Amino acid sequence: MLRGVVKTLLWLRYRVEVRGLEAVRARGGRKILFLPNHPALIDPIIVLSALHKDFLPIPLANGKRTDLPVIGWMARRVGTVLIPDLTAPNRREMREVARGLELVRRTLEAGANVLLYPGGRLAREPEERLGRNGAVERLLKAVPDARVVLVRQRGLWGSSFSWGFGREPHVLGYLPMQLAALAAAGIVGLPRRRAVLELVEPEDFPRTAGRAEVNAYLENFYNAIPNPVVRVPYFWWRSGERA
Repeated sequence: MLRGVVKTLLWLRYRVEVRGLEAVRARGGRKILFLPNHPALIDPIIVLSALHKDFLPIPLANGKRTDLPVIGWMARRVGTVLIPDLTAPNRREMREVARGLELVRRTLEAGANVLLYPGGRLAREPEERLGRNGAVERLLKAVPDARVVLVRQRGLWGSSFSWGFGREPHVLGYLPMQLAALAAAGIVGLPRRRAVLELVEPEDFPRTAGRAEVNAYLENFYNAIPNPVVRVPYFWWRSGERA
């Protein structure tokens, strides 16, 4: 029921096209590590709504981003594994990250599916940059038979949920306007943003390679197709300064 409500609300604002889902589903629905890029704060909800019915993935998420009304409740409902924000990590936070990754490892070994963002944070530019993040390398060395499915998202850069305006997005900052837009949707409709999700299960993924090679492969996949700024107004009569 929750999935249906979320998909309906997303439909009011987004035209989501999912490519490659059938090919992934045809190979089975167990022990999959889903690895999306992260252009906007809204994209975890979009990705989960697309994958939940077939795969029930357990997300690994930034606790700071999910510690919000409604969002936190939804995160708990889907079994999200929360880790601290690592902008300036201390030893305690690093231990919590290690515990979160260990839980993810056990989840994969048990045959369940996991949704993990390799970048570890919201993208600050159109291209995805992974830096020295090593979660993917670590998990694949621990669970070498896990399937790897990459998810490339386009169409969300330039949204008010992204860094496309040159500043950090805040969900609560735009919440009044977004609620007004949803209320207006039933009367006049909303301009809808087109988002594309491409699922690829690559045969040549360097699962036994080191961190640098794994991250370079992921960056090349995410950035192979340009992700231009797209601004879509919340209301038909607005100029589009808020997207």
